[in-house]
Amino acid sequence: MTEVAKVKQRSSVRLGLIVPSINIVMEAWAARVMPDGASLHTARMFMPDGLTPEGICEMDRTDGMRAVRQIASCRPDVIAYGCTASSIIQGLDYDAHLRHEIETLSGGPATTAAHAIITALKTFGARRISAVSPYTAVIDAAEHRYFAAAGFDVLGGAHLGITDNFKLAEPTPEILFKLGMDGFDPKAEALVITCLNTPSHTVIEALEEKLGVPVVTSTQATLWHSLRLAGIKNKVPGGGRLLNLH
Repeated sequence: MTEVAKVKQRSSVRLGLIVPSINIVMEAWAARVMPDGASLHTARMFMPDGLTPEGICEMDRTDGMRAVRQIASCRPDVIAYGCTASSIIQGLDYDAHLRHEIETLSGGPATTAAHAIITALKTFGARRISAVSPYTAVIDAAEHRYFAAAGFDVLGGAHLGITDNFKLAEPTPEILFKLGMDGFDPKAEALVITCLNTPSHTVIEALEEKLGVPVVTSTQATLWHSLRLAGIKNKVPGGGRLLNLH
């Protein structure tokens, strides 16, 4: 195979990713681990300072569909809306409507971070979960209500209480590992770690080894569901059990 042919093969499937403007985690990680046959393309939504439900909703209203139109113009095979908090604050019906809007505008399949997490948990057959986050108490509580409304028993949880959007990216693997351990209930069948601007993927395998259950994160689940919707079933190193599923 010529070098030109190899390049064409790697770019044959395009994944579209929409993230808040402050996100410095998801885009870099996903691009680095993207399997052969897929390429990543992103658009951003301006997020105001301060991590509040009002600011997140304002981001959606002001820049959400604009970002969808931008990324749709490169004709991706799948579009992922990469803000977990947006869905958990506004609820399951909002999330379903958002996916429908994206699919109608782009003409292709769409997912969101929250929907990808739920799909992953159902793939594992996990109903009893623990859920941890870097969010404030208000957003973390909304997260637990969201998963409960989706039919899951949320048995345990913990949060870091971060109020600065940009600082969501700062927790170290040591902090995130402790967060997972602190929030895990032994009766849970899976652990969820949310937020696409938090490097949760750095501790997936360590937590899975320690806890003995699947660990599903916003970053990992969003990439997994996007790839699967695009028909790519490759394993992704470092992505835990979920990204090793065919």
